[in-house]
Amino acid sequence: MSLLVVVLIAVLGGLAGSLQSQFLGVMEQRAGTLASTFVTYAGGGVAITVLMLVLQGRRIAELKELPWWAFTAGLMGLVVVASLGISVARLGLGAGLTLFTGATLVLGALVEHFGWFGGARALDLVRLLGIALVVTGTWLVVRG
Repeated sequence: MSLLVVVLIAVLGGLAGSLQSQFLGVMEQRAGTLASTFVTYAGGGVAITVLMLVLQGRRIAELKELPWWAFTAGLMGLVVVASLGISVARLGLGAGLTLFTGATLVLGALVEHFGWFGGARALDLVRLLGIALVVTGTWLVVRG
């Protein structure tokens, strides 16, 4: 897959995530965390079930080779969806997504630096400066 395609997919995911977060905030305010999380996962569950049936579950057998912690991704997704709904409903879309993104970047950099789940990538001065700018930007967005 070319770099351009990967970048476009990441941008599409970011756009979808922004819209999803706004929609979660609306559902959170009206129906609460459990109902909004349920709607999100039920809709996603139906969609992926249809895709798995259409594609005949290709490569599903390879899941048995994964480490145990990879299977916590669904639980982490629940935390993601619930935390976005709660934070966007109370702080607004910009502040909620900024906090979420800043926290994601900081943990992601630490995970890569220490190679906790494979493939270490050292934190150099440029990456540390970038993280410091994101943390500072997060503070500026959320404070006001």
